Amino acid sequence: MKRRVLLAAGLALPRLAAAQSPPAIACVERPGDIVRLMLEGFGTPAGRIAVFGQAFRPGALPSGRGLAARIDGGAALPVQVDINSRHPDGSARLAVIALSCPALPARATATVVLAAAAQADAPVLDVAAALAAHRAEIQVGNWRMDLLAQFQAALAARPWQRGPLAVQARIATALPPAAVGGVASVRLVADVSLRADGSLWVDAWLRNDVAMQPNGGAAAYPLHLVLDGGDALRAEIGRQHQYTAWGRLRGTAPAPPRIRHDATYLADTGAVARYDLSAGVDEAILRRLGDTVLAPGWATPLGPRDITQNMYQAGGRSDIGPATLAQAVWLMTGDARAAAYAEGQAEAAGSIPWHFWDGARGGWMDPTRFRALWTDGRGGRPPGGLAQPIAGDTGWEPDCAHQPDLCFVPFLLTGRRALLDNLQAQASWCVLSQWPAPTARGAAGATGVGEGVNVVRGNQVRGSAWSLRQLDNAGWASPDNDPALPWLRAASAGNWGWLRANLAGWSSQQGEAQGWIPGEYGTAGVLVPWQQDYFASTAANAARRGDADARAVLEWMSGFLVGRFKAGPRGFSPNDGVAYQIAIIGDGGRVLRQWAEIGAATRARGLSNETGWSKAQGNFAQLAIQSLAALSDVLDTQDAASAYAWLAASGAPFIGARDFARDPLLNIVPRGRPRTGSAARCRA
Repeated sequence: MKRRVLLAAGLALPRLAAAQSPPAIACVERPGDIVRLMLEGFGTPAGRIAVFGQAFRPGALPSGRGLAARIDGGAALPVQVDINSRHPDGSARLAVIALSCPALPARATATVVLAAAAQADAPVLDVAAALAAHRAEIQVGNWRMDLLAQFQAALAARPWQRGPLAVQARIATALPPAAVGGVASVRLVADVSLRADGSLWVDAWLRNDVAMQPNGGAAAYPLHLVLDGGDALRAEIGRQHQYTAWGRLRGTAPAPPRIRHDATYLADTGAVARYDLSAGVDEAILRRLGDTVLAPGWATPLGPRDITQNMYQAGGRSDIGPATLAQAVWLMTGDARAAAYAEGQAEAAGSIPWHFWDGARGGWMDPTRFRALWTDGRGGRPPGGLAQPIAGDTGWEPDCAHQPDLCFVPFLLTGRRALLDNLQAQASWCVLSQWPAPTARGAAGATGVGEGVNVVRGNQVRGSAWSLRQLDNAGWASPDNDPALPWLRAASAGNWGWLRANLAGWSSQQGEAQGWIPGEYGTAGVLVPWQQDYFASTAANAARRGDADARAVLEWMSGFLVGRFKAGPRGFSPNDGVAYQIAIIGDGGRVLRQWAEIGAATRARGLSNETGWSKAQGNFAQLAIQSLAALSDVLDTQDAASAYAWLAASGAPFIGARDFARDPLLNIVPRGRPRTGSAARCRA
């Protein structure tokens, strides 16, 4: 068989020219049209199959309707849609798309329109013929597997894609201890795809994540993946800690054209925050991302790839927010360098020791099954702790209060199933890493709402915000038939229900300044406004997706989030809405209930900005304005809109269009209100 060139998907970075401002993606116009996408070519011939993820607004692709694609103003393109999850009305919510692309010279672009159409029965790709044309073998230590020999059975069991343009299925097996250094905790997970353009793709992962079983521990092995007789992947793993994973996507053809999604449409679907597309992104950021991806250490298996390993590290980190900076830039620009960096970090998320696989049931550990488990070393022996504690020399120090979401956006945009694995694993860790007492997981609390998966009670507000973000994102992204979905949804619903059940009591305690989530702050007597802004971003995303309890929480929070900028006549400086801390506890441990007394105590303790911004020199104003943008976007209230307008014109630091071009992490705006220019008004 002819030896073929083997390339990692999408990493044609050395040939990229300097970034230009990406052209805007216009609104769709015809009835039935859903969204426009932009293709960017690498000198690819016609017929190459691009595979990517796509979210849909409720009702856009109804049950019983198919999907069509066409060049904008031109010919139809073959397209395949595999719907993973649906909205309550039965319409598609999240799908994996396969598109047969037109010929595109290097750096050339084409606009494609996706539209609802009559459902047509198309023959599935001839799997037998495709298999006969390829070979895929993997060797780990002294163990070998012919991946394609297992493919037909895997495709029949649970296909990820199945249609005329692409078929994809997962092959997963436990590896024998003799192949991986004597431990019984390693799995091979390979997502194998055959495409109508004649290419073969394998997303191969070595997951040392089996928990609560005997003989788990660090693994060591050589790995060799051969596709069509050529070396696709070689690695020598001297030590892979338990509860970690690594993998790479390899194919037998160059990368197909890249997909640039419509970020505004994705915000309309509820998938992501509404990022501003008007201010642009500094070329220096894109250059740094591209240079980092091309550095030699980036390719090292189990390497951190620029992820902060000591997550207790505070400060204005570029990975903490509704999404990471690279993901935000990817959404805003579609730039290949941002895409490669963000997708690479999603792969590297596997190396963080927070992956706990329930080998007995074949899924990520369900916190409601492991009611007493605490993954912290203080959990002790099972059932209180892990059968094999997390090693102390992994190089990682995960922390729920400073955890980034490395995988949701990359999974959303690529449809790579392995990245969903990493997302679900992190969501499980978010619960299992919390001390389960005093309410055992799965039990009901005093409010009558299930508290067994509570990540809010007793936590730092930022820890609650990011843990709920992970639960919500994993639940929203998981397919309707995914075994993890029931507990993910229960965990999310339980937390939002618990929060809503406590609102009346908190209102009674907080008085006219009501709307702040109680939590641990580390400093007695103060409230940290920017942590409330963190939480607001998570509540807004859940509310945007239709969660009624989250919306009720967000409406309640608006009392504080908006009120801090409107309480000037009552004695609280609106500049202190973006202070690092404000006073909230008075003499004798009494909660301060009036804006006037909060303002007076804040000034007396030297925490106030007064009429300037001396206490707001971090990204506190950026966090506040993104909260107000989300409130205005989701709740559509005049109070939120006017507070946003006041802060935008206030002179607070780091919230101008140029500031956000240099630091786009939180460049979030209300619907129809870009920082520069005017926004197109697309039909609903």
